[in-house]
Amino acid sequence: MGYRVTIEKIVCTAFKKAKNESLHVLKTPLSKHISSKIEKEYKACISEKTFVRYYDKYIEGKEKATGDPNRHILDLLCKYIGFENFVDFYNNDKNGKVKNK
Repeated sequence: MGYRVTIEKIVCTAFKKAKNESLHVLKTPLSKHISSKIEKEYKACISEKTFVRYYDKYIEGKEKATGDPNRHILDLLCKYIGFENFVDFYNNDKNGKVKNK
């Protein structure tokens, strides 16, 4: 499985969770929700604009959207969606234990 596919699954799962938690449907309020949750729960500050760019790239498929999450952000997103870190998500996904988006 490719790295981009794994990142796409993580980003899609995070936005799906945000949608369920916040009842928002637009990318900016969802991005703000994710940013706020990560800041509160993990004491890490990541701009909502960062998540808007990930939404553009991995959900809307805008190839020219800039930015790929670094390992720290991937670890935080994986924690947000219920995994220990990126490696935990990857191993569970590889073993078929992660539901498709």
